Amino acid sequence: MVFRVVFFLGVLSALLASHSGSAQETDFTNNYQIIANGTDLTEITFQDLIKYYRGKFNSWESKVDVIIVLPSSKHTNAEKISEYIYSKSFYGVKKFWLSIVFQGRFSAPHFMDSDEEIVEFVSKNKGAIGLVSNKTNVSKQLLINLKE
Repeated sequence: MVFRVVFFLGVLSALLASHSGSAQETDFTNNYQIIANGTDLTEITFQDLIKYYRGKFNSWESKVDVIIVLPSSKHTNAEKISEYIYSKSFYGVKKFWLSIVFQGRFSAPHFMDSDEEIVEFVSKNKGAIGLVSNKTNVSKQLLINLKE
């Protein structure tokens, strides 16, 4: 009997987790756009986007180093993007990156105060990736589509 209850709770938990992930992706797609420079990507899955942002890959398939661009604490979307990508608060993300950088596993991300600063930085730095509001005017050359 106990096994059945534990099994049922495990299945229910897995179903809820998969449903909330897809809802999170849809919400993300409705509000943000992915921009990058010199990555040779035209589309990316949400899971791969998260892997890049969490420092799992140091270079793009084009062999260009990954440069992470994040909103700073002054940016209006800092908390929301931190939650989408890292499932942490903005300050939790800063702690996460301090740990990775001090371990020598990745270069520190660049923090920008506005979407316009993110777009400008990404457009000038090969290998940079950033997230900006769907309302931000961005060159089509920088856009990366979210693949399902």
